[in-house]
Amino acid sequence: MVKESATLPVNFVAHFLVADGYGSLAEYAAMGMAREGARVNLLPIKVFREGLAPAVLELLEKSTPYREGPVLFSAALEPELEQYADTEHFVHTMWESSRLPADWPDRLNRTRAVIVPTRFVADVCRSSGVTAPVEVVPEGVDPDLYPWIERPARQGMTTLVVGTVLPRKHVAQAIEAWHLAFDGDPDARLIIKSRFRTARTYGLTADDPRITVIDDEEMVRGILHWYEQADVLLALGSEGFGLPLVEGMATGLPVIALSSEGQGDVCADAGDLVLSVPPGGWETADEPGYGRCGVRGVPDVPKVAEQLTWVARHREEAASMGAAASRWVHRNRNLWNKGPALLDVMETHMRPPRRLRVR
Repeated sequence: MVKESATLPVNFVAHFLVADGYGSLAEYAAMGMAREGARVNLLPIKVFREGLAPAVLELLEKSTPYREGPVLFSAALEPELEQYADTEHFVHTMWESSRLPADWPDRLNRTRAVIVPTRFVADVCRSSGVTAPVEVVPEGVDPDLYPWIERPARQGMTTLVVGTVLPRKHVAQAIEAWHLAFDGDPDARLIIKSRFRTARTYGLTADDPRITVIDDEEMVRGILHWYEQADVLLALGSEGFGLPLVEGMATGLPVIALSSEGQGDVCADAGDLVLSVPPGGWETADEPGYGRCGVRGVPDVPKVAEQLTWVARHREEAASMGAAASRWVHRNRNLWNKGPALLDVMETHMRPPRRLRVR
């Protein structure tokens, strides 16, 4: 057995914030590596303690400024990455369109390896000029946080959209498809679970009393309570991975998903357990602060409406599909597998290769 004093610490640079995708996933990466026997030293970019797991709070208390060992940077390529440019470092990141931002390939090529959540992002890295090793480690869900839920029979169908109201999330197309499917249905409901006040920023208004918009972040572990209220999930964003997609599936929701970018991986791997919708067209990805980055898919609104109508008319069949999707996610996208997989990548690509876990 390797003595703890002989192992290098894993310096984990990330946002720790339960209301954010990167931030909530960082918790499980940290806890998963620590469970596996790594000496995890947290170097937060930002930290919001409210809602964090006790194990993460304990790691934060024990952590020190960087001294030695590899660095795992988990975020978009923010300026803080430059603090670790001269260390043996790894980058865990993702992207949502067909080309990386112009300055990313050179910065990623300084790493020992790049870790991404989907084959799509790996292909985008390579086609954009990344020559460093690129390894795929999928994201996922905590099965205890997102179990299968038996939903009661209820009048009307409630549709859920989860995500910030950014252009690439295609919330406007989701609303348009929902109106096509449920025009004149007084019992239909649409819940848009946004956060960070992006609905207000982008001028999203709901002039239909059947639509509810939630625009604030909730500093709690998971949003199971919103998935419980829904009968179907629309996951129509251009994503690097697509966390709401697998969260909804994990709870047993039938999910209608845009099958392009990172969500295309899950749509391909889960097959007919997802109601996949191909892009109806493509739009230029021009993100503030990043510039033009190729193209991304735009959902086919009439096809989304068709899928919504099918779910509404086949509630029992859709529920059975959702239950099977839940089992698939719990087997194939278990978030507790991420920590050991991250350590595998780092131990393989360090020079020389080193063991980072005590056990």
